[in-house]
Amino acid sequence: MVASKEIIPLDDVKKEMLEFCLEPHNQKTILEHIRVPVSTDNYKRYVAVLLKQRFIKSDQERNRNSIKQQYVITQKGLNYLKSIS
Repeated sequence: MVASKEIIPLDDVKKEMLEFCLEPHNQKTILEHIRVPVSTDNYKRYVAVLLKQRFIKSDQERNRNSIKQQYVITQKGLNYLKSIS
C-alpha cells in the first residue's frame, strides 16, 4: 500500500482506473484498486477529476451524493484508452 503522505499523479494511474471502470465500481473499490487510502481528498484527486473530464460517469446522475453510486467508463474514456494502446 502507498504511504498516505505520498501522492500518486493522476496520469500514472489514469489508464489503470479507466480499464478497471470497464465494469461499474464504487468509489471505495476504485481507490483501493489504485492502492490509495479511501478518503475525500483522494476521491477529489482521482475519481472527481475523471468525472469532470468525462472519462467516467456515475450511474446516479440525479443523486450525486448516493453512497450506492457506481462509476463506469464513458465513450470518451474508451477513445482515450484506444489512443494510448
